[in-house]
Amino acid sequence: MNFYLNNQMVALYANDNSAFIPELWAMEGLHILEENMVMAGLVHRDFSPEIANYGDVVNTRRPGTFATRRKTDADSIELQDAQSTNVQVPLNQHMYISFTIKDGEASKSFQELVDIYLLPGMMGIARGIDRAILGAVPDFLGNKVGKLGALSALNAKDYLLEARETMNNNLAFPESRNCVLAPSAETAMLKTEMFLKANERGDGGRALREAALGRVLGFDTWMDQNVSGLNSVDLDTAPGEVTAGYIAGYSGNMTCDLDPDYVASVGEFCVISSDGQPTTLAVASSNAGDMDVFALDAALKYAVSASDPITVYKKCAIDMSGGYAAGWTKEINLDSFTAGKYPRVGQILRIGASTYVVIESDDNAGDRNVWLDRPLDAAVLDGADVFPGPAGSFNLCFHRDAVALVSRPLALPSGALGVRAQVGVYNNVAMRVTMQYDVHAQGTVVTLDILCGVKTLDDRLGCVLLG
Repeated sequence: MNFYLNNQMVALYANDNSAFIPELWAMEGLHILEENMVMAGLVHRDFSPEIANYGDVVNTRRPGTFATRRKTDADSIELQDAQSTNVQVPLNQHMYISFTIKDGEASKSFQELVDIYLLPGMMGIARGIDRAILGAVPDFLGNKVGKLGALSALNAKDYLLEARETMNNNLAFPESRNCVLAPSAETAMLKTEMFLKANERGDGGRALREAALGRVLGFDTWMDQNVSGLNSVDLDTAPGEVTAGYIAGYSGNMTCDLDPDYVASVGEFCVISSDGQPTTLAVASSNAGDMDVFALDAALKYAVSASDPITVYKKCAIDMSGGYAAGWTKEINLDSFTAGKYPRVGQILRIGASTYVVIESDDNAGDRNVWLDRPLDAAVLDGADVFPGPAGSFNLCFHRDAVALVSRPLALPSGALGVRAQVGVYNNVAMRVTMQYDVHAQGTVVTLDILCGVKTLDDRLGCVLLG
């Protein structure tokens, strides 16, 4: 195969040491990364060639607005400042893959090594970056539309129109609007006749052939497997029913009967099916039997009838002697959940005053290790309550300037240490590749890493479409 480096064609063959040129790994890795990311291609990107380290803070801008003025022929013009708000973005996402190419594999061609190591590794980094960006979803819940668990072909158009109206009211620019859907939400959308009438949409039938929604109602619409779309049967819940009816807008105490006599706690997430909103309990009874009285942290959006199903999502707890310090970025161990009903990837997780999204989840001898979309905002103690969020899909409609992905190149190690290294840049993302022979492993250790940060720039420019 041939590869172009600095506009020069480089031929790659089996048994050729060009397979260990770090520049080639960097550029090919970036191309694979770009092809597998969804969210990263839709948000605002900020890149500079300045070398940075983990934890550095980058200053980016939230665009400002101008006001219209009137004048007569006798007036002079009034100058306005092109104001924009400074937004600080910490570079707290250092993602990497690392593997060893054994001596026996060194004879393979570059393309063979790409297929074996680079492709699956970069797909993992792509998932991590997409999930980190989708960690911004809780920032836009103040603009939510629709109902959890209720999106269908019958109401999909109405939900999308409601999201469009919300963004119009928030003065989001009509151009560069996106809607990113969970697989279940995409299925509901594709069952809607307006998305399948190719002759009316003018896309030559592409939506019908490829199940790609394209541009619909002012949104460029995408499916992303990393968008949360959880099923309640997989989560730790206490089901029950409301015992009286309440009108839309009601915000006082309510009564319900939870089974099996679960005593819910303040702070636990709660969804009443007919309301369909991700609320939390602001008041919960301390009865030893049924929970008779409760109140939500927000007024009902829709009316609730007696016997309507209600689901409380049970809290779990931090399990780490000494707890975790502010800025902790690695795995967090959780316990105190029903066996098999642990927090899942994509699930909202509230710890203290902050709300996160789980981007990875692994078993830990019966407990659960989770990785969050960003480092901890504040320290948390052993045994502290952790509140997992509700089931359903949290689809994101947003303007490009709602969220920023900031990338900076990492420093190169000294060649005197026997390390071959290079930084590649593609489409405002920088990747570093380092290679070094390990005499103990009898192979070449290859590490590819990216330093970036994610930050919500303007919560008015996004809307969560519940489904």
